[in-house]
Amino acid sequence: MRTGLEQIVDGCILSEDIKGPSMHPLMRKETVIDEELTEILRAFMVKEIEVHPYLSNGEPFQPGYTIKKNQDVLKPQKEAAGEFAVHFQKQARSFNKLFSGWQSGVSIDIPKLRAIVLPLLETFIDHPTELLGIPRYYHEKEYISQHSLAVSLMSSYVAKQLGFSNGEINQIALAGVLSDSGMAKINPSVLLKKLALTDKEFEEIKQHSITSYKLIKDLKTIKEGVKVGVLQHHERMDGSGYPLGVRGDQLHPYGKIVALSDTFMAMICPRPYRRGLSPYKVYEEIKQDSFGKFDLNAVNVLSKLLTRTLHGAHVRISDGTIGEVIFTDAQKPVRPIVRLESKEILQMDKRMDLYIEETL
Repeated sequence: MRTGLEQIVDGCILSEDIKGPSMHPLMRKETVIDEELTEILRAFMVKEIEVHPYLSNGEPFQPGYTIKKNQDVLKPQKEAAGEFAVHFQKQARSFNKLFSGWQSGVSIDIPKLRAIVLPLLETFIDHPTELLGIPRYYHEKEYISQHSLAVSLMSSYVAKQLGFSNGEINQIALAGVLSDSGMAKINPSVLLKKLALTDKEFEEIKQHSITSYKLIKDLKTIKEGVKVGVLQHHERMDGSGYPLGVRGDQLHPYGKIVALSDTFMAMICPRPYRRGLSPYKVYEEIKQDSFGKFDLNAVNVLSKLLTRTLHGAHVRISDGTIGEVIFTDAQKPVRPIVRLESKEILQMDKRMDLYIEETL
């Protein structure tokens, strides 16, 4: 099958030679593609390749689209992606009803929560880049519900990429969706406040990790790791987090994943008092300003996801200019080379005053 390079995953097998600039093939058929070889193909501006419909481990290869041979026609699965958006909004409304019940004193019902989260994971699993589109679906009054589901999805994606079993992925997804359950005990006027929080209000908000833990600590239907992950989702690797200030090996793997997911989704999504931020800018802030605060393996998963969204994409730069990404560097994932509409070549690693605002 013929597919775009951005769809390739480790283990894809070439079914045809790839022609190079000389008389010799750049890569020969039956070569097993890995990340290093993919970077070489990008360096030679290869856009499309022919691969077998199975991976080197025997599993089927299922790209998001295929390319008709001899035709420059892409078949993105837009309908499925649109399906995800509709499903996300529907499940957010269902979750909001549960959250309203918690605000009224109703106990957390894990089977009902699973019935919301797990079907959404199934829709999402083939469209991980939809994470970056979630901010478009946000409604101000349902922020907590939408954010909780977004954190759940992000956490499940990171867990899957880190090799967790399906059972643990589901548990980590539950840790993500329950991480802000304690917000149900905070005055709604504080949650939906359009101005910056006062110090007193912020201190109240900071208690939600403990409150969330108290709401679920006696539940028998979730693992202890879920409970600890919920308690620790605002802790940091360097000990600078809250509520306990624990660090490093004291942090549960679930907590490390939810911590990054919560921070990333909170920053890229709009809040009552500010607009959402560029995911590419947020990634750089996490890498630079928050260095040492988050688990490096989880951050690397985020890096690869963002790189995936940029391959061959048309993008808007922070100064308003538009261009096409023609090369990405795994070492500088959100600092690609961009061909602007003016035909000028912009090396973003040379222009640190600019950043990718969004893909188009």
